[in-house]
Amino acid sequence: MSIVTISLLVLLSIVLIVILTSVTKLNAFASLFIVALLLAMIALPDKNVVEILKEGFGSTMASIGFLIIFGAIIAVVLEKTGGAISIANYVLSKTGHGKAASAMGITGFVVGST
Repeated sequence: MSIVTISLLVLLSIVLIVILTSVTKLNAFASLFIVALLLAMIALPDKNVVEILKEGFGSTMASIGFLIIFGAIIAVVLEKTGGAISIANYVLSKTGHGKAASAMGITGFVVGST
């Protein structure tokens, strides 16, 4: 495959991930997995796709699987309990409405870090 073809496939993959997560509201993990599967089916020989995805996904899950799972659990808890909104309101009260953009940036950093 030429560098132009690979570049176009990468660009289309990124666009598809953004569309799946933002427009269709599909889970980010599911979006990434679907796009990876589609890209593998386009770029790799048919008999290697399942084996390569299994190997790559398995090694990734073995090394950072629990981190991803616990991060997702904390994110759902923050969303369902209103914790993220409470953090945003607290930061906004400390920075003032004139610096609302900075407050939201700080909130995104804090919530994203947990």
